[in-house]
Amino acid sequence: CDPAEIVIGAWETNFIREGIMSALSPFETEVLRLYVDGKSYQEVAESLDRGVKSVDNALQRIKRKIEFQIELVHAC
Repeated sequence: CDPAEIVIGAWETNFIREGIMSALSPFETEVLRLYVDGKSYQEVAESLDRGVKSVDNALQRIKRKIEFQIELVHAC
Protein backbone atom coordinates (compact mmCIF):
# COMPACT_ATOMS: atom_id res chain seq x y z
CA CYS A 1 0.00 0.00 0.00
CA ASP A 2 1.44 3.28 -1.17
CA PRO A 3 0.79 6.01 1.43
CA ALA A 4 0.19 8.58 -1.32
CA GLU A 5 -2.46 6.35 -2.89
CA ILE A 6 -4.16 5.94 0.48
CA VAL A 7 -4.26 9.71 1.00
CA ILE A 8 -5.52 10.33 -2.53
CA GLY A 9 -8.17 7.64 -2.14
CA ALA A 10 -9.34 9.15 1.15
CA TRP A 11 -9.48 12.61 -0.42
CA GLU A 12 -11.48 11.32 -3.38
CA THR A 13 -13.91 9.50 -1.10
CA ASN A 14 -14.41 12.57 1.06
CA PHE A 15 -14.83 14.82 -1.98
CA ILE A 16 -17.44 12.49 -3.48
CA ARG A 17 -19.34 12.15 -0.17
CA GLU A 18 -19.41 15.90 0.45
CA GLY A 19 -20.47 16.59 -3.13
CA ILE A 20 -23.27 14.07 -2.95
CA MET A 21 -24.57 15.28 0.39
CA SER A 22 -24.60 18.92 -0.74
CA ALA A 23 -26.40 17.97 -3.98
CA LEU A 24 -29.18 15.94 -2.35
CA SER A 25 -32.46 17.43 -1.25
CA PRO A 26 -33.63 16.70 2.31
CA PHE A 27 -36.06 14.10 0.92
CA GLU A 28 -33.34 12.42 -1.15
CA THR A 29 -31.03 12.38 1.85
CA GLU A 30 -33.64 10.62 3.96
CA VAL A 31 -34.47 8.16 1.18
CA LEU A 32 -30.79 7.32 0.79
CA ARG A 33 -30.30 6.90 4.53
CA LEU A 34 -33.24 4.50 4.84
CA TYR A 35 -32.30 2.58 1.71
CA VAL A 36 -28.68 2.18 2.84
CA ASP A 37 -30.03 0.92 6.18
CA GLY A 38 -31.54 -1.97 4.23
CA LYS A 39 -35.14 -0.80 3.90
CA SER A 40 -37.11 -1.87 0.85
CA TYR A 41 -38.74 0.66 -1.46
CA GLN A 42 -42.06 -0.08 0.26
CA GLU A 43 -40.60 0.37 3.74
CA VAL A 44 -38.95 3.65 2.75
CA ALA A 45 -42.20 4.88 1.24
CA GLU A 46 -44.15 3.98 4.38
CA SER A 47 -41.56 5.59 6.67
CA LEU A 48 -41.70 8.85 4.71
CA ASP A 49 -45.45 8.72 3.99
CA ARG A 50 -44.80 8.80 0.25
CA GLY A 51 -45.54 6.56 -2.68
CA VAL A 52 -43.21 3.83 -3.87
CA LYS A 53 -42.86 5.61 -7.22
CA SER A 54 -41.72 8.76 -5.41
CA VAL A 55 -39.03 6.72 -3.65
CA ASP A 56 -38.00 5.09 -6.93
CA ASN A 57 -37.72 8.49 -8.61
CA ALA A 58 -35.65 9.83 -5.71
CA LEU A 59 -33.27 6.86 -5.90
CA GLN A 60 -32.85 7.41 -9.65
CA ARG A 61 -31.97 11.08 -9.03
CA ILE A 62 -29.56 10.05 -6.27
CA LYS A 63 -27.86 7.59 -8.60
CA ARG A 64 -27.36 10.29 -11.25
CA LYS A 65 -25.96 12.69 -8.66
CA ILE A 66 -23.55 10.05 -7.37
CA GLU A 67 -22.38 9.27 -10.91
CA PHE A 68 -21.85 12.98 -11.57
CA GLN A 69 -19.72 13.38 -8.42
CA ILE A 70 -17.61 10.37 -9.36
CA GLU A 71 -17.08 11.81 -12.84
CA LEU A 72 -15.97 15.12 -11.28
CA VAL A 73 -13.28 13.38 -9.24
CA HIS A 74 -11.99 11.41 -12.21
CA ALA A 75 -11.98 14.51 -14.41
CA CYS A 76 -9.42 16.19 -12.13
